[in-house]
Amino acid sequence: MNDLSRDVMNRIYTGYNTKFNAGLAEADNDYLSYCEVVSSSAPIEEYPMTSLQGGMRKFIGPRVINRLTGKKVQIVNEVYEYTFGIPATDLMFDKMSLYNARVLDMGIISGNHPSSLASAILLGNPKWADGKNFFVANRTIDDKGKITINNLVALGFSAAAYATARLQMMSFTDATGIPLKLKPDLLIVGPKHEATATTMLTADTIISEGVAISNPYKNSAMKLQVNGDFIGDYADDFRLLCTSRGVKPIIVQNVFDSGLIRKDRFDDDNMFMDDEAVYGTKKICAAGPGLPQLIVAGIPN
Repeated sequence: MNDLSRDVMNRIYTGYNTKFNAGLAEADNDYLSYCEVVSSSAPIEEYPMTSLQGGMRKFIGPRVINRLTGKKVQIVNEVYEYTFGIPATDLMFDKMSLYNARVLDMGIISGNHPSSLASAILLGNPKWADGKNFFVANRTIDDKGKITINNLVALGFSAAAYATARLQMMSFTDATGIPLKLKPDLLIVGPKHEATATTMLTADTIISEGVAISNPYKNSAMKLQVNGDFIGDYADDFRLLCTSRGVKPIIVQNVFDSGLIRKDRFDDDNMFMDDEAVYGTKKICAAGPGLPQLIVAGIPN
């Protein structure tokens, strides 16, 4: 039996904090491959609209200076929390180990949160700096409105839809018409299409119209991610991305991460009124769209 002295409560917290950090280590970090993670210090961050350049220009006169435009994407930071209580009597009677799994899971949930925010941008199709949806077929990037970026395929996942998305991305140019030479290297699908996508990217042959043919898509994308958020209404969606440039198609901004925090003193209201120790965590963060040229979305009609 514990007397719940400050030393005892400190040891209990140290044990729980170890479990919380172990949960963080098990979290999903797949989003890091396609997200630009930035530190934020304001309630709202603004990102000027940018455009990828296809190459260098011959020096035949005054330099052409590439600048950011006045149009901006706004990403608003939000506050998130996860909290649970433990009866003080359980801690008193040495039953604190019963809650180790819950604290571990809280660490996993906290660590998974940036991935969930990134998935919400992938699936939510928010507005970009030019006022159009992030995934759209008719985005113009030049002053005369003649050069279009089409990063939308109105189809669910299939080999044919993948081929269409791949061709669209590899055909993108900069605002002067110079090819961007983008190489799609990441395919994201949901659990429904994991087997099909794996076969398409790794097998020597595939079945086309009932006939086995040499697989033209083998090794065409270096990475495959199966995203657990691509389920239900989004089960047939897919995203094809280029992650090899200096910038990324999605932005995740971090303001604050509390780690594991506690209210377990006898004079805390929860302990005094409810005889309950409370443990929790808090994040301030957000996600938003980055460069549309680096991602093509397959969204069924």
